[in-house]
Amino acid sequence: MIAKTGVNEVQVYRKSATITRGGEVFLKTGRNVIYIAGMTESARTDSFRLKFPENIKAINIQIVDIDKIENDDIKESEEIQKRIDEINYKIETDNVMLELRKTNCNFYSRSGISVEEQENALSALPEQLMQIHKDIDRLTAEKSRLQEEYDKAVKEEGKPLIMAEVYSENEGTVPFILQYQDDQCFWNPKYEILYSGDKDPLMVSMKAQIFQSSGEDWKQIKLTLYTGNPSVSNDIPVLSGVQLSLVEPPKPRTRAKGFGMAMAGAAMADECVEECEDAAPMMMGSAMGMQMAALKMDSAEMAEEETMTAFILPNKRDVLSDTDGNIAELKSFSVNAYYHALSIPSVDNSCYLVADIASSDWPLPPATAAVYIKDTYAGEVYVDADSDTEMFTLSLGKDERLTVVRTEAPKKTQDVFLKNTKKQFNKNEIRLVNTSSDIVNVIVKDQIPVSTDKTIVVETGQLTDGTLDAETGEIKWELKTEPDKTVTLNVEYTVSWPKDKRLYENRKKIQTKTRFCSVCGKAVTGQFCPECGARV
Repeated sequence: MIAKTGVNEVQVYRKSATITRGGEVFLKTGRNVIYIAGMTESARTDSFRLKFPENIKAINIQIVDIDKIENDDIKESEEIQKRIDEINYKIETDNVMLELRKTNCNFYSRSGISVEEQENALSALPEQLMQIHKDIDRLTAEKSRLQEEYDKAVKEEGKPLIMAEVYSENEGTVPFILQYQDDQCFWNPKYEILYSGDKDPLMVSMKAQIFQSSGEDWKQIKLTLYTGNPSVSNDIPVLSGVQLSLVEPPKPRTRAKGFGMAMAGAAMADECVEECEDAAPMMMGSAMGMQMAALKMDSAEMAEEETMTAFILPNKRDVLSDTDGNIAELKSFSVNAYYHALSIPSVDNSCYLVADIASSDWPLPPATAAVYIKDTYAGEVYVDADSDTEMFTLSLGKDERLTVVRTEAPKKTQDVFLKNTKKQFNKNEIRLVNTSSDIVNVIVKDQIPVSTDKTIVVETGQLTDGTLDAETGEIKWELKTEPDKTVTLNVEYTVSWPKDKRLYENRKKIQTKTRFCSVCGKAVTGQFCPECGARV
């Protein structure tokens, strides 16, 4: 016999899912051979597990093809096809009767029929034809419904089938559970961030977007989401031996005259300049009065397990196949933040409204967040709280209350004969204007170059009370800008280097410390792996 199953519970990981199905089967006393259906085509057939009551003992379990099983019961698709054939015969019969009725009412070539009989036959003909047409329409609709059932049955019969040979001590109907892994199911976190004002905390809603393409709609199931992936199969790291050896320096080779000069000229011409990436622009909007509150779902129950976090969703729900509209509410919370405008005019003349947040207050996986400024959509930003720093900065969009202009004065270079050096004078000016009616907290950043050679000397001049990080060359000002006021910041510095050398300027982004996920090996800068979602 073939025992059908239905999905009862699903545990979805970041890159796979565990499907739990349930069913019932009648067992007689002694040996029974049953066939269990339900695994989808995307299921990992090597991962299934069967669970029966303790008094049921397994003799043999394996995956089989439905065409090769010894089963007295006819396949469902064959049974449906017989019913479709019967309907086709009835439709064909009705069509014959339709033509026959029309032929019997043709009296041109027939004699011996009275006028009264002809009138009676013609009067009854429309109703008879209408009845036959209704019957054909009903049969056609029934055939269409059966054809859908047939296609579905054929698809089901093409799925993996489990043959279980079991021994039962008693006769009766018993429940059973089928579990397996499916890699065509996963979920991604997504945030909604609401900024209401400088004196209010950020309101954060963490949601889950659930995807599954198993080809089967999950109806009214219990659903649990996990932040990581099963990782027991990962290899344990092994130390490799480290050996030391001496390498003899290569012997100098004689080169053709002019070759060295050409190589030197090529090296002098090679300058690597990496442009800083512009921050993604987002428009701030004014608040709109709303009479209705945003629709909320019940939040999930959060459970910290040994290797990952579980979100147990309340209530049973439907998760449809091949759609990206499966959304679940996981967690809502408020987080304290220090709000200010941020300007880095050497990279971008725009100002950005940002929130500085303690990394420990944001223990969530990295994900894209939709930002709302007083219920007005402002855009999206990628959020990744870096566990290597105590604070991280979250962009809330462009701040149009401030305008910034940075100008660079022409560089002046002179020879210092007594020291046999060249000296370059640099001056930059930053003008910051608050065009709003409020006092705005602003952090402005600029930089001076950092020497990587002891023969290159960088000396600072006027920095307008800015704080200098000598290691990175970053200058930072923390300001309170008054309404309709202009703030001017000056950056002056000199660079000295040997007169017979050429000065190179290499711009590069400051790299953060790179770590690697212990589960999938991907590079990680935050608390969670962006590839598999595991906590690092």
